[in-house]
Amino acid sequence: MRVGICGALERYGSMSGSQYADVEHYMVQLFNRYMELSKKSYEYCEGIPLYPNEIHTVEYIAVSSTTNLTEIANQMGLTRGAVTKMISKLENLGLLVRYKYHPKQKEIYVHLTKAGVRAYEGHKEYHAMMWERLSGYFQSLEESQRQVVLDFLEQYLEGMNSLKG
Repeated sequence: MRVGICGALERYGSMSGSQYADVEHYMVQLFNRYMELSKKSYEYCEGIPLYPNEIHTVEYIAVSSTTNLTEIANQMGLTRGAVTKMISKLENLGLLVRYKYHPKQKEIYVHLTKAGVRAYEGHKEYHAMMWERLSGYFQSLEESQRQVVLDFLEQYLEGMNSLKG
């Protein structure tokens, strides 16, 4: 029996070498497609193409009560300089505005404009469309089968997190 990233599946029966190869094949295909998509922009609202890291910054701002550049950097695992550059781009696109509570205050805060809210809503619709494709299948599974899928993904993530590099 294999140990590691396929542990969730092993609890429910042995996994043959060919099954393991199939799992690895689909996971590699999934990762490759994800990487491919991360390099492409998408129009979540008309006329404003955004890359995944940009729309996820918009999303973070949309769901946070108070957002300053330091919080965004910490939450997204980016440097403050990278966030400042991204915020400048999003501001130039008309998706957000910067402000300070007091003129002498050092920290800069941001909030979404109407266009930024439209982009966020378009992003939610994008995810809803993706989930709609999968939910019929996922909901057709028995609860125990859905749990196997979730356990597998959790184990795979743990395995990936344990890798060096």
